[in-house]
Amino acid sequence: MLQPRLTRAERQAQTRQALLDAAARVFVRRGFQGSSVEEITAEAGYTRGAFYSNFSSKEELFVELLRDRVYTRYTDMTQAGLRDPERTPTLRETGEMLAAMQAGTDDRWLWRLWFECLAQAGRDENLRELASTFWRGNRAGVTELIGRGGPDVARRAKAIATAMIALDIGLAIQHFVDPEDVPLELYPELYVLLFGPLLVPPQEREP
Repeated sequence: MLQPRLTRAERQAQTRQALLDAAARVFVRRGFQGSSVEEITAEAGYTRGAFYSNFSSKEELFVELLRDRVYTRYTDMTQAGLRDPERTPTLRETGEMLAAMQAGTDDRWLWRLWFECLAQAGRDENLRELASTFWRGNRAGVTELIGRGGPDVARRAKAIATAMIALDIGLAIQHFVDPEDVPLELYPELYVLLFGPLLVPPQEREP
Protein backbone atom coordinates (compact mmCIF):
# COMPACT_ATOMS: atom_id res chain seq x y z
CA MET A 1 0.00 0.00 0.00
CA LEU A 2 1.13 3.53 -0.72
CA GLN A 3 2.24 5.47 2.31
CA PRO A 4 0.46 8.81 2.83
CA ARG A 5 2.52 11.80 1.77
CA LEU A 6 4.00 13.67 4.72
CA THR A 7 3.30 17.33 5.20
CA ARG A 8 6.18 19.81 5.23
CA ALA A 9 5.94 20.09 9.03
CA GLU A 10 5.98 16.29 9.37
CA ARG A 11 9.02 16.00 7.10
CA GLN A 12 10.86 18.64 9.10
CA ALA A 13 10.00 16.89 12.37
CA GLN A 14 11.23 13.61 10.89
CA THR A 15 14.49 15.22 9.78
CA ARG A 16 14.98 16.86 13.17
CA GLN A 17 14.44 13.56 15.00
CA ALA A 18 16.82 11.73 12.66
CA LEU A 19 19.51 14.33 13.35
CA LEU A 20 18.99 13.99 17.11
CA ASP A 21 19.21 10.18 16.92
CA ALA A 22 22.33 10.39 14.74
CA ALA A 23 23.93 12.92 17.08
CA ALA A 24 23.36 10.58 20.02
CA ARG A 25 25.27 7.82 18.24
CA VAL A 26 28.10 10.14 17.16
CA PHE A 27 28.43 11.68 20.63
CA VAL A 28 28.77 8.19 22.11
CA ARG A 29 31.60 7.38 19.70
CA ARG A 30 33.42 10.71 19.66
CA GLY A 31 32.43 12.63 22.76
CA PHE A 32 31.10 16.17 22.59
CA GLN A 33 34.37 17.86 21.64
CA GLY A 34 35.34 15.24 19.08
CA SER A 35 32.02 15.30 17.22
CA SER A 36 31.35 17.47 14.19
CA VAL A 37 28.31 18.68 12.29
CA GLU A 38 29.65 16.90 9.21
CA GLU A 39 29.81 13.54 10.94
CA ILE A 40 26.37 13.97 12.47
CA THR A 41 24.77 14.84 9.12
CA ALA A 42 26.55 11.93 7.39
CA GLU A 43 25.32 9.58 10.13
CA ALA A 44 21.76 10.82 9.63
CA GLY A 45 21.96 10.77 5.83
CA TYR A 46 21.28 14.49 5.45
CA THR A 47 23.16 17.56 4.25
CA ARG A 48 24.64 20.44 6.23
CA GLY A 49 21.78 22.52 4.89
CA ALA A 50 19.27 20.19 6.55
CA PHE A 51 21.21 20.47 9.79
CA TYR A 52 21.26 24.26 9.82
CA SER A 53 17.59 24.37 8.91
CA ASN A 54 16.92 22.75 12.28
CA PHE A 55 19.80 23.79 14.56
CA SER A 56 22.07 26.79 14.65
CA SER A 57 25.03 24.85 16.05
CA LYS A 58 26.25 21.56 17.44
CA GLU A 59 25.85 23.04 20.90
CA GLU A 60 22.18 23.85 20.32
CA LEU A 61 21.57 20.32 19.05
CA PHE A 62 23.25 18.86 22.11
CA VAL A 63 21.13 20.88 24.53
CA GLU A 64 18.02 19.85 22.58
CA LEU A 65 19.11 16.22 22.86
CA LEU A 66 19.40 16.62 26.63
CA ARG A 67 15.94 18.16 26.78
CA ASP A 68 14.52 15.33 24.70
CA ARG A 69 16.14 12.46 26.60
CA VAL A 70 16.72 13.77 30.12
CA TYR A 71 14.95 17.04 30.91
CA THR A 72 11.51 15.66 30.05
CA ARG A 73 11.86 13.17 32.90
CA TYR A 74 12.23 16.02 35.36
CA THR A 75 9.32 17.96 33.93
CA ASP A 76 7.12 14.85 33.98
CA MET A 77 7.80 14.46 37.71
CA THR A 78 6.96 18.10 38.39
CA GLN A 79 3.93 18.32 36.12
CA ALA A 80 2.38 15.19 37.65
CA GLY A 81 2.39 16.93 41.03
CA LEU A 82 1.06 20.18 39.61
CA ARG A 83 -1.84 18.43 37.88
CA ASP A 84 -2.77 16.25 40.84
CA PRO A 85 -1.59 17.18 44.35
CA GLU A 86 -2.23 13.61 45.49
CA ARG A 87 0.49 12.48 43.08
CA THR A 88 3.07 14.90 44.44
CA PRO A 89 6.05 12.71 45.49
CA THR A 90 7.38 12.87 49.03
CA LEU A 91 10.94 14.02 49.57
CA ARG A 92 12.06 10.41 49.90
CA GLU A 93 10.25 9.44 46.71
CA THR A 94 11.82 12.42 44.94
CA GLY A 95 15.29 11.30 45.98
CA GLU A 96 14.55 7.74 44.91
CA MET A 97 13.34 8.85 41.47
CA LEU A 98 16.39 11.07 40.92
CA ALA A 99 18.69 8.24 41.98
CA ALA A 100 16.93 5.91 39.54
CA MET A 101 17.69 8.34 36.70
CA GLN A 102 21.38 8.17 37.54
CA ALA A 103 21.27 4.38 37.87
CA GLY A 104 19.79 3.86 34.41
CA THR A 105 22.42 2.40 32.09
CA ASP A 106 20.88 3.27 28.70
CA ASP A 107 21.42 7.03 28.91
CA ARG A 108 24.37 7.31 31.30
CA TRP A 109 26.49 8.58 28.42
CA LEU A 110 24.26 11.69 28.31
CA TRP A 111 25.35 12.64 31.81
CA ARG A 112 29.02 12.30 30.85
CA LEU A 113 28.48 14.54 27.85
CA TRP A 114 26.53 17.03 29.98
CA PHE A 115 29.51 17.39 32.31
CA GLU A 116 31.71 17.94 29.24
CA CYS A 117 29.26 20.53 27.96
CA LEU A 118 29.32 22.39 31.28
CA ALA A 119 33.11 22.49 31.26
CA GLN A 120 33.09 24.12 27.83
CA ALA A 121 30.32 26.50 28.90
CA GLY A 122 32.87 28.16 31.15
CA ARG A 123 34.63 29.36 28.00
CA ASP A 124 31.64 29.92 25.71
CA GLU A 125 28.98 32.48 26.65
CA ASN A 126 26.51 31.28 24.02
CA LEU A 127 26.78 27.70 25.22
CA ARG A 128 26.42 28.89 28.81
CA GLU A 129 23.11 30.53 27.93
CA LEU A 130 21.92 27.37 26.18
CA ALA A 131 22.98 25.26 29.15
CA SER A 132 21.03 27.45 31.57
CA THR A 133 17.78 26.58 29.80
CA PHE A 134 18.20 22.97 30.91
CA TRP A 135 17.29 23.93 34.48
CA ARG A 136 15.33 27.14 34.08
CA GLY A 137 11.99 25.56 33.25
CA ASN A 138 12.41 22.84 35.85
CA ARG A 139 13.24 25.43 38.49
CA ALA A 140 10.06 27.31 37.67
CA GLY A 141 7.91 24.19 37.93
CA VAL A 142 9.46 23.06 41.22
CA THR A 143 9.09 26.60 42.59
CA GLU A 144 5.38 26.54 41.79
CA LEU A 145 4.97 23.11 43.35
CA ILE A 146 6.79 24.10 46.55
CA GLY A 147 4.85 27.35 46.73
CA ARG A 148 1.64 25.41 47.26
CA GLY A 149 2.88 24.48 50.71
CA GLY A 150 1.68 27.74 52.25
CA PRO A 151 2.74 31.41 52.44
CA ASP A 152 5.80 30.81 54.61
CA VAL A 153 7.19 28.23 52.22
CA ALA A 154 6.11 30.21 49.15
CA ARG A 155 8.38 33.12 50.09
CA ARG A 156 11.38 30.81 49.91
CA ALA A 157 10.13 28.49 47.17
CA LYS A 158 12.56 29.55 44.43
CA ALA A 159 15.56 29.37 46.76
CA ILE A 160 14.52 25.88 47.90
CA ALA A 161 13.96 24.75 44.31
CA THR A 162 17.41 26.06 43.38
CA ALA A 163 18.95 24.19 46.32
CA MET A 164 17.21 20.97 45.28
CA ILE A 165 18.63 21.24 41.77
CA ALA A 166 22.07 22.03 43.20
CA LEU A 167 21.93 18.92 45.39
CA ASP A 168 20.91 16.79 42.41
CA ILE A 169 23.79 18.13 40.30
CA GLY A 170 26.31 17.82 43.10
CA LEU A 171 25.38 14.25 43.91
CA ALA A 172 25.37 13.31 40.21
CA ILE A 173 28.90 14.64 39.76
CA GLN A 174 30.22 13.08 42.96
CA HIS A 175 28.61 9.72 42.18
CA PHE A 176 30.05 9.83 38.66
CA VAL A 177 33.65 10.31 39.84
CA ASP A 178 33.45 8.37 43.13
CA PRO A 179 30.48 5.96 43.09
CA GLU A 180 31.73 3.83 46.00
CA ASP A 181 32.02 6.72 48.44
CA VAL A 182 28.92 8.54 47.15
CA PRO A 183 26.33 5.81 46.48
CA LEU A 184 22.96 6.61 44.99
CA GLU A 185 21.31 5.60 48.25
CA LEU A 186 22.35 9.03 49.55
CA TYR A 187 19.77 10.73 47.32
CA PRO A 188 16.60 10.00 49.34
CA GLU A 189 18.44 10.25 52.64
CA LEU A 190 19.81 13.72 51.91
CA TYR A 191 16.58 15.06 50.39
CA VAL A 192 14.74 14.15 53.60
CA LEU A 193 17.54 15.36 55.87
CA LEU A 194 18.11 18.74 54.18
CA PHE A 195 14.65 19.70 52.95
CA GLY A 196 12.41 18.01 55.48
CA PRO A 197 12.88 20.82 58.03
CA LEU A 198 11.91 23.36 55.35
CA LEU A 199 8.93 21.66 53.72
CA VAL A 200 7.46 19.05 56.03
CA PRO A 201 5.52 19.94 59.22
CA PRO A 202 7.35 18.67 62.35
CA GLN A 203 4.65 16.12 63.16
CA GLU A 204 4.98 14.57 59.67
CA ARG A 205 8.78 14.33 59.51
CA GLU A 206 10.50 10.97 59.41
CA PRO A 207 12.16 9.96 62.68
